[in-house]
Amino acid sequence: MGIEDNNRGARDLIKMVEYLRDIDATMSMHQLNALMIVAEAGGDGITMRDVETRMGVSNATLSRNISYWSKWKRHELPGMDFIQTVDDPTDRRYKIAKLTPKGQAFFEKVVNFLR
Repeated sequence: MGIEDNNRGARDLIKMVEYLRDIDATMSMHQLNALMIVAEAGGDGITMRDVETRMGVSNATLSRNISYWSKWKRHELPGMDFIQTVDDPTDRRYKIAKLTPKGQAFFEKVVNFLR
């Protein structure tokens, strides 16, 4: 990998960061990490517990990060509507996080910056 490849990679990352800042300049890396983990899980989703473990964060921290991407960040404050959570049908104590179609489109656009 030569310097030109590195420069092109850096330019692609800069474009991606600029795109993310245009979406929301206050987006945190933890919030983005949570979305990427859910996206990586695919169509069946991933339990919130598994996301917590992978990120190494508390349940409360993860809940805040997921709510950022959900339909509602907080009562009467709209979110991005990129992630939905549903009860785990095998154990209703747990929630499964999945990308919405809007979230899938966003994820694909972000990944395309890295291709």
